Amino acid sequence: MRLQATLVEEVDEKLSVMVGKVLQEIEQNSMPEQHRYVLVDDGHKYQNRTKPKKDGVLPEKQFMARNSLLTDLFEIKHIQTIYNIFIVILIILFINTAVYDLVIAGNSLRTKQGDALSPLLFNFALEYAVRKVQALGRKCWDYGWLAILIIYQILFLCIPAIKVLKSNLAPAISMAILMEQVRLMMKTYAFVRSNIPRALAYKSHQSGDKEMIACPGFSKFLYFLFAPTLVYRDDYPRTKEIRWKFVVWCFLEVIGVIFYVAFVFERFLIPIYQDFGLKSHRNTPLSESIVVGMFGSMMPSMLVMLCAFYCLLHSWMNAFAEMLRFADRMFYKDWWTASSHAAYYRLWNIVVHDWLYTYIYKDFNENVSPRKRWVSTLMVFVVSAVFHEYILALTFRFFYPMLFIAFAGIGVILMFLTKDFMSGGNIFVWLLLCIGTGILTCLYGFEWYARINCPQVLDPVLDFFVPRSWTCTTV
Repeated sequence: MRLQATLVEEVDEKLSVMVGKVLQEIEQNSMPEQHRYVLVDDGHKYQNRTKPKKDGVLPEKQFMARNSLLTDLFEIKHIQTIYNIFIVILIILFINTAVYDLVIAGNSLRTKQGDALSPLLFNFALEYAVRKVQALGRKCWDYGWLAILIIYQILFLCIPAIKVLKSNLAPAISMAILMEQVRLMMKTYAFVRSNIPRALAYKSHQSGDKEMIACPGFSKFLYFLFAPTLVYRDDYPRTKEIRWKFVVWCFLEVIGVIFYVAFVFERFLIPIYQDFGLKSHRNTPLSESIVVGMFGSMMPSMLVMLCAFYCLLHSWMNAFAEMLRFADRMFYKDWWTASSHAAYYRLWNIVVHDWLYTYIYKDFNENVSPRKRWVSTLMVFVVSAVFHEYILALTFRFFYPMLFIAFAGIGVILMFLTKDFMSGGNIFVWLLLCIGTGILTCLYGFEWYARINCPQVLDPVLDFFVPRSWTCTTV
């Protein structure tokens, strides 16, 4: 079955390249000169990994100069027209809100300077350790700095979480801070993990050799902190110039999408949940509320998901890539064409997927379980689910592990069950995405307003872990 699944994936990839070339030739021959573009140049533009050089060694992430897929697709006038339609809808929504909502509320954002400074201090400590390890004993320093790394990551995980809980920030601000915290943790781990082999191979008597460097310079680490990738390299493909108009437009898109999402929440989602737990709804069974809320949430929550994808993985990432002259803009692939959940998980978020593949899946497969790739796959899902749930639990101030179950439970099952789907698979994937996002949005929405409308009957610690929506009746 594993050989069959691997063969199907390889055939599917080859067919995708062939179809891409055929479609490119058709488009090039049929459209006017000003609308011609290059989507698939030589069949390798959207390949994400190099071929392994040794048996038993998995391929590595490769960086090359390339646009984001939507950037290329927007060169087609028909796709650009669809984009223009969404711009018009956004303008109409803005006018609608300006007419009906004359009061604008704002929240202050408190910056967490410690989150940004701690990785910089850690870099200085790592560079010092690498240069002193030869003189003071390798094994002692190895274990000592391993312990420091673990303590650092634990403190970096706990301290911002405590600050967020005590500050009682708005959910959007809390989520932004926690996502930035996790991003910096992943960056720090990637930097250390990528440079450990170099540090271990370093010889002090060879320090004069220019090719033998114990630890990368601080400038490389600083660039990596802001670069739109989570996989460390000393050098990345770079563009020749910065297109500031493109940067401004990307940030305008971010602002527009944020407004779009706020409108969807205010008009379509919040009205479904805001009365949960009040006297007018106390006789409504929870199961009935969930069914009604689920079907009412499906389309709005799916729209929010698409907006979040475009805002973060396209506009935000491309803006920073352009400012840093980072040439590899493949932050996602054509996940919307996926015919199985296995393909969807690989194509949806290439930035995070590359980190999970390089530092979890690849390391676990090569060093712990080389003959059981399903164990490595399971580890990837568990790590991803834990940190997704960590962000949500601290954002909403309650532990409701529905997303963890969706990722580490249902997601794993669907990935193996739908791996060989071909005909109709894309419809099935989209259907399950709509249902899944609707259910999750509904459950978290009811629990959020249950915490607002229903009295606390348990002690604070127990109340954090026990869903109040299950027992909430009235206030």
